[in-house]
Amino acid sequence: MSTTLTNTTIKTAVAGDTLWDKKIQGLHLRIGKNGGSYFLYYRTRTGLQRRPKIGSHPEIALDKARTLAREIKDIVAVGRDPMMEWGSDKGAPVVKDLAETYMERHGSLKKSGHDDALVIRADILPKLKNVRVKDATHDQIDRFHKSMAHKPYQANRILSLLSKMFNLAEKWGYRPLNTNPCRHVVRFSEEKRKRYMNREEAARIAEALEYFTPMCPRSVIFIYMLILTGARKSEIANARWEWIVENRLELPDSKTGARTIHLPQQVMSLLNRIPKNPTKNGTILGIKNPRSTWTMVCERAGVEGLRLHDLRHSFASVALSAGLTLSQIGELLGHKSVQTTHRYAHLLTGAGQAGAAATADALTNMLNGTTTQSSSSHD
Repeated sequence: MSTTLTNTTIKTAVAGDTLWDKKIQGLHLRIGKNGGSYFLYYRTRTGLQRRPKIGSHPEIALDKARTLAREIKDIVAVGRDPMMEWGSDKGAPVVKDLAETYMERHGSLKKSGHDDALVIRADILPKLKNVRVKDATHDQIDRFHKSMAHKPYQANRILSLLSKMFNLAEKWGYRPLNTNPCRHVVRFSEEKRKRYMNREEAARIAEALEYFTPMCPRSVIFIYMLILTGARKSEIANARWEWIVENRLELPDSKTGARTIHLPQQVMSLLNRIPKNPTKNGTILGIKNPRSTWTMVCERAGVEGLRLHDLRHSFASVALSAGLTLSQIGELLGHKSVQTTHRYAHLLTGAGQAGAAATADALTNMLNGTTTQSSSSHD
């Protein structure tokens, strides 16, 4: 929330608020969980965007922050760049400042912004929060990346996010252009995952889900909805009762825009077990991610390496076995591009082999002058 910066509004501000000063253009106070920080937004004569931290509230009062802001703007007015002149002074932004600016100006606008915030808080800030943005080096980021060798897939995703943050840092003038320290950091090799829930695993998972139903019924329903619809986690997490029309979940927005998720009778029966009143966050299940329950289910079922997202792949695999075309499956999964669905084309091999075998059997019968039970019934 943004509002005017005054001594009165400071007293009533809460975490997440940004208060902008009307007296000094660009001066603002950002309120966090542990207090507030004064920043000054300005542009250099060459157009570089700057947002130096002036000080913390309540350590310095509003009048003092305004005085400091005026002094900085006077320096800018004669063509100088205070942030470059400060060099290693405390005013230079650190990764924590960059992260806050990133979420405010970019991350919060993304549909996956919540995931970015989690990665920043859990992985990036614990190791890099006090590193000055302009001083971050390739070797430093390389060591950070290698420290996560035990989780290579996640490490690469974290590095990609960090690289985006440093690209924006250049755009915002926090460091010179073309100096992103993430460049040339070698990603861990990744084998394309082709993990699907097989028939034996499915039986054990169903048994484990039944076991955990009394303890965490909504999480179990969440998992069943992933299995039986092929939906994305975010689509189930954000679903609301008013979006269910007959046996369809009509999403006004998703990763690929508005789309329909067909709810089979098995899912409708599960949903009929829970009250129709909205949860605290207004959604059907009130759960963002049933990861902890899924971990327990897999442990009890003795299933390793099967992610929640793999249930979506499993849905596509079974759909192909049931005779659906790639086009039909793409529609069910909400794919915007046909190319996305073609990632599952390799699964057609098994279906193709079965079809070829059945055709060969029929032709052999024809050649031998015999008929199958099914063909004779059509005569």
